[in-house]
Amino acid sequence: MVNNSKSSQDTLLFTGAYDYLVNAITTFKIPPNSPISENKLAETLGISRTPIRQALQRLEAEGLITKSDSSRFTVSLVTPKEVEETCDLLQIIDTFLFIQAAKKMKKEHREELLECAQEMISEAKKDDRDSWSKADTKFHDLIFKAADTQQMANIALIHRRKIQRFWTRSAQYESRLEVCSKEHEVLAKAIANQDLELIEPAVAEHINHMRTSILKIIGSTASMLS
Repeated sequence: MVNNSKSSQDTLLFTGAYDYLVNAITTFKIPPNSPISENKLAETLGISRTPIRQALQRLEAEGLITKSDSSRFTVSLVTPKEVEETCDLLQIIDTFLFIQAAKKMKKEHREELLECAQEMISEAKKDDRDSWSKADTKFHDLIFKAADTQQMANIALIHRRKIQRFWTRSAQYESRLEVCSKEHEVLAKAIANQDLELIEPAVAEHINHMRTSILKIIGSTASMLS
């Protein structure tokens, strides 16, 4: 019983450290190429270095941080090649997930998905990025839940946040926000209507727009990559 209690506590500490780091990296609280100190994180979070080290190791495997030859961790940069490869992968996975969702999603969740898309459009017009991001997260969560393929959903989540963090910090984000929302509306309608033929080209258009935006950002914003 004691061992089970300790195991649960260790899991909570690891999860807390992992979630903190993901949020800090994707919101640029810790910018690209910044060093990460286990000691400072342990002090900030008020926990030992062990769960922090475990969280860093997982984030290294997911590509959000890099470990140097001297065993120092830094927030990962992203290269044009990585953007291309990640977008190619996301296009394949998202197409599969959206088709599965269209086949399996319950009626009430189809309606909720359409409402999410409308909320995204509304928040984009107001340029409320925080509310838009929450609606976007809910939109994809509905897709993942309906598709019922957790492993594929996890892969999509990990790879999307690795590149999308650059887009959400850029000036182009504002101009793309409403267009992106309307692309989500097209996808939501395709799923709600079980229009499987429309899903693949709609996903391709959405991913390619994201690809173009991110490549422009990393090509023109040298400060992000230095």
